[in-house]
Amino acid sequence: MTRKFLLIPWAAAIAIALLGPNEPFSSRFLLDFITYNTDAYEGYSLSLFSILGVYPLALFPLLWSEVNQLRPNPLLPAATGFVVGGFIIAPYLAFARQSPYPTPIKPLPTRLLGVLLLLVTIGLFIAASTTGNVAEYWSYVEQNQFVRTMTVDFFLLAFIQITLMNRDAKRYKMSLWPLPYIPLFGLLFWLIIRHKQPFNVAPPSRQKMK
Repeated sequence: MTRKFLLIPWAAAIAIALLGPNEPFSSRFLLDFITYNTDAYEGYSLSLFSILGVYPLALFPLLWSEVNQLRPNPLLPAATGFVVGGFIIAPYLAFARQSPYPTPIKPLPTRLLGVLLLLVTIGLFIAASTTGNVAEYWSYVEQNQFVRTMTVDFFLLAFIQITLMNRDAKRYKMSLWPLPYIPLFGLLFWLIIRHKQPFNVAPPSRQKMK
């Protein structure tokens, strides 16, 4: 996917998040979401809130690999992605400049991270299915801006996943299809099977003539 294409889902996500009615939750709703309070809110929205913390963490190793590839440094949007998600990462990737002299960077080991995040994600999906109500969740999406924003942010992160995984696959000279197109789970599986060292390592430095 061309990085500029990310501006299309990014603009759509902003429009969907901002437009529509907004019936605010209670003043302590954020604490209820953090503590997974199913007495106050249904489980799908609570699990989605937690998954939006898992997703940027899973994307971080791929953004780390872009440190010497893109300018400005991608670690700042990677860090702020934990707060604003794909709304900051997408425009960064769209407008970032390709480094004229890209050099490979030692990749982060991701197997253990992938396993842990996969277990957490499965647990959140199980919790959602046992404590959630689909009809109530969609009523939140229609009437509450916070849940609506979380929902479109998840899909925006899925588009970002496609871009970063396809770029990462080129470093490893591997075909990842269909993993990039499976939101979150495809990314987590890639973190588990990802090689520790890319195949396109930096060329050896030239020896000085004596």
